Amino acid sequence: MATTIKLPPRPPDEVVAQWDPATRVYVEALEAVLRQLIDKVEAHDKALRESKRQATPFRRDKRKKKRKKPGRKKGHARERRADVDHADEEHHAEPPASCPCCGGQHVEEDHSYEQLQEDLEIRRVVRRLVIHVGRCQDCGAVTEGRHPFQTSRARGAAAHQIGPTALALAAHLHYQQGVPFEKMAHVLDQLGLTVSKAALVRAMHRIADRAEEPFQELLHKVLEQEVLHIDETGWSLDGQPHYLWVLTGRDATVYFVRKTRSGDEVEDFLTDFKGVLVTDGHRGYDRIGKRLLRALCHLHLKRNFKELEKKTQHRGKALARDLMWWVDEVIAVVGMRNDELDDEEFKQLAADLEAQFFEILDTQPTNAANARMVKRLLTWQDAVLRCLRVPGVPATNNQAEQQIRPAVVVRKRGGCNRSERGARTFERLASIAATRAQHGLSVMDWIKRLLCSSGPEPIPLLL
Repeated sequence: MATTIKLPPRPPDEVVAQWDPATRVYVEALEAVLRQLIDKVEAHDKALRESKRQATPFRRDKRKKKRKKPGRKKGHARERRADVDHADEEHHAEPPASCPCCGGQHVEEDHSYEQLQEDLEIRRVVRRLVIHVGRCQDCGAVTEGRHPFQTSRARGAAAHQIGPTALALAAHLHYQQGVPFEKMAHVLDQLGLTVSKAALVRAMHRIADRAEEPFQELLHKVLEQEVLHIDETGWSLDGQPHYLWVLTGRDATVYFVRKTRSGDEVEDFLTDFKGVLVTDGHRGYDRIGKRLLRALCHLHLKRNFKELEKKTQHRGKALARDLMWWVDEVIAVVGMRNDELDDEEFKQLAADLEAQFFEILDTQPTNAANARMVKRLLTWQDAVLRCLRVPGVPATNNQAEQQIRPAVVVRKRGGCNRSERGARTFERLASIAATRAQHGLSVMDWIKRLLCSSGPEPIPLLL
């Protein structure tokens, strides 16, 4: 049964006004502690109820009042599958010999119509690659041929291998779709290719080793971004708590598995970064933000203001409500930049919002929580206002949230890492897959080219 705890009604304001200042401060401190305890009890009760409920454990707490209607908006052009220029097969469906209505035996063809059907034929292909070895008659050097399907020069027990298409599909399913290796082996078995989970894991390690040079190029590309978003989420490495970091820009994304959530984990990597770093309000970024151009996510700020509103009472809520209104205005104005507002209109609105920001903070805080918030906002005022001052800087950190979401799916399905090598493999292949997806490119095609390459030249990441 849920526990219900409520604070007793507060005395009228005229009674409180007669208290001495020390008493008022003490009572406000007690109220703050009691509210925290009540929130913890309610959160514990909610978690307990959710743990006993097995249906839709990740459902929304509150449903949206105004939900989008299904389908396309009115006036949108109709969509259909694109026409094909050829048909691999042609089949005819002749009319029945007898009429299904009356049973008559005199059915003659009246007309015909066509349908186009696109399908996949999945079959196992066994290739026997005969590698011819030659010897130079002048110097005695041994040389051998290389077939385009050949992925390695292994011999003996290692000569029976999994082909590049199957391995590329496995990498795509695991690092982009979050399918565990055990289920992936089952999927391939259903398609006619029997392979063990361990064989897939070792194959991913080998692919990651070959992808080392393209991954290093990707790291340099990330540091060249004008705006970089950063976020982190919980991860697991060999059963120990770790964190998965994502750094993503307009053209590139990389992931890192690190021990802690401290900004020290990525500070060395960001040494040469010259752009704007968009972060949430996590204090682990404060040290990095003192050296780089930092921009704070306004959606996270709004979340902080909502928490501030819960902690305050009566007139103390005014600050949090004014800041939430201001944040909504900033997000709306920055979202209209370039599309609906020209430069002059945006500059005028941005200047007005900046003036309103300092006007809101130019008040005497009524309690300790408001005082701490005002102090932090004034300390990081440049980061808060960066999206209004620098073109191209968004008001939110949504891009990092979106790029880290696939990794959260992997984590929920037990796809974290069991070894350091597994973590490094995840970093390389997940980063390459995410970057190619940003450009509308298939990671499967790139992995197949990587596996079948024989020369020393690296495979371009975005070709």
